[in-house]
Formats: sequence, structure tokens, C-alpha cells
Amino acid sequence: MVPAEYEGLWRRKGIWRSNGSSDLTTQVWWFQAARYHIDLRIPVGRAGISGFAGETVVDGDRCEWRPAIACPAISADLDAGWMRFDDADHIHEAGLDHSYEEDWYREPTGAMHGVRLEDPDSDELAYLLIGERWMAWARGSPSGACEITIYHHDQQWQAVASTLDAAPSLTTPTLQQALQWNSGDMVMPALAPGRAWRVSSR
Repeated sequence: MVPAEYEGLWRRKGIWRSNGSSDLTTQVWWFQAARYHIDLRIPVGRAGISGFAGETVVDGDRCEWRPAIACPAISADLDAGWMRFDDADHIHEAGLDHSYEEDWYREPTGAMHGVRLEDPDSDELAYLLIGERWMAWARGSPSGACEITIYHHDQQWQAVASTLDAAPSLTTPTLQQALQWNSGDMVMPALAPGRAWRVSSR
């Protein structure tokens, strides 16, 4: 489990690299629950869009992301950084090799709940991270492509970002539904209509 202070939705303010380059325009969403994360990155123009989902491991000030699925593919490179909380809603991240620095700020979303799902008929995995106002859905195969969509809730859930050109339609899920799922349950998430998934852990 990650420390409670990590849980929520974080947006990246910018990244500054040791080679002198920087990026202040790519939209980055980092959803973090007690165990799982979903990360989506959309550059201006959508060229080079990427995302990943999996487990997060925190050891002191060191935070490591271990994707189980990724778009376009899982990287063999270690994804970890030194984390410094400037206050409850701002994190400064520095690469272990000092190759970059990033600043993150928290979006108001309330408690973030995470669920990992498995397709019993294939190697496909899915992750649902959901709070009161924000939700992220990721699914894919460890050996293949994946899809990730971010939703925001005002009067209803609306897709605001996705690896897909057209985000999937959504019949309104509820936070209460996800909270009622237990490990081993067979469920049919509204985000994957017509398909049964096994809850592997939450």
C-alpha cells in the first residue's frame, strides 16, 4: 500500500530535463489509489500519446511505478523517482539518475478507490480507479496494446481524455458499485458492456 498522502488525482505542471529541454503543454493525469495507478499523457496534437497502469511501490521518498499494461507497449526501463511533498497538494519528483524534474499538483477528487480486474478467458487486464468526481479506466494485455480513458463527473460522467480517437460510450457507473466489489467476484463494469471480469484485488 502507498502512503495515504499519495492517493488521489495528480496533474503535471511541467517537466524539466537535464539536457535543457522542458515540456509544459503535455496533459498528464496520474491517478493513484492505495495500490494501483493509471497514468495518461496526451501531447499537443496527440502525437506520441501514451499511458500505463499497474502497481505503485513507495519506499521512503522513492516511488516506483510498475506497469502491467501500457500504450503503446510496456517499457523495460525503470520508472521511479525521488518524491518531495512541498505541501499536501504539491509534489516535486526528481529522476533517480537526475535526468529530469517534474512538478505535480492535486485535483480535488476525494478518496480514490482502485480495482484490478482479469478476463477469465484471456490474458487481458483492466484497472478502474474512481473517486467522487474523477475516474480512470484502463484495459489491455501485458503483451499487447491497451486503452485508457479519463472521465470527469459533474451532472454525469463525461470522457475528457483517451488514448482512443473516440472515447467509448458510458452508461453511468457509480462509486457505490465499485465499492461493493470483492476479490473473486465476477462483475460486468459499465465501461466494458457485455463482458464479465473477475475482481483479482482491490
